[in-house]
Amino acid sequence: MSNSISTEPGQIDFSAPVLKAKQSGSDAVFVYSNEEESARALRELRKQGYDKPIIGETVLTSQKVIELAGDAANGAVAHVGLTADAPQPLIRKFSEAFQAEYKVKSDHNGLKGYSGMYIVKAVTEKLGKFDSRAFAAAMKGISLSVKEHPGILLDVSFDANGDLDRESYMTKVENGKQVVSGILPPVGRK
Repeated sequence: MSNSISTEPGQIDFSAPVLKAKQSGSDAVFVYSNEEESARALRELRKQGYDKPIIGETVLTSQKVIELAGDAANGAVAHVGLTADAPQPLIRKFSEAFQAEYKVKSDHNGLKGYSGMYIVKAVTEKLGKFDSRAFAAAMKGISLSVKEHPGILLDVSFDANGDLDRESYMTKVENGKQVVSGILPPVGRK
C-alpha cells in the first residue's frame, strides 16, 4: 500500500506530513522535494522519532541537504544518477580538480554540466558540423565510451527516444557524508 502526502514548495513546518507518514503504517517514506524542504522533512522525521527507512533520489543525499539537515540526514538512502563520491577514476579526477579550483565539492549538477558538454562535443565531432536537427537525430540510439571520450566520465548510451542509460548509484548518508553503497548497471546491460 502506498500513500501520497503532499507538501508545498517553500514549506517550513513538516510536523503534520510527518505525523501522517508515521500513522500511515507504511514500511518506509520516500522524500521527493528540493533541498531545503528535504532537509526540513529529515529534521522533522528524526524529531518525531521516525525509525523506518527514509528513501529518496539525488537530492535527498546531496551535500547541500546533508549540510542543512545535519545529523538528521544520517541513514537516508537514495538512488542517484551521478555523484562526486562515485569510485570511478575519471569521476574522482574531476571531483578533485573541481574542489581544487572552486574550493567546494561538486554536486550532481556540476558533473552533469561537465559531462554534458563533452557529450555535445563527441556527437558534434561525429557529425562534423554544428547542426541542431542532425544533433537531435544523432542522439537517438548513440553509445559513447570513456575510452574514446574521457570527458563524458562514464560510458553512456541513449535509447530511441534520446533518454540516457548509464551506471547509477545507491547512496547512503553515514556520519554526515554521502557514501556510495552500490553501483547499478545501465538498464540496457544485463
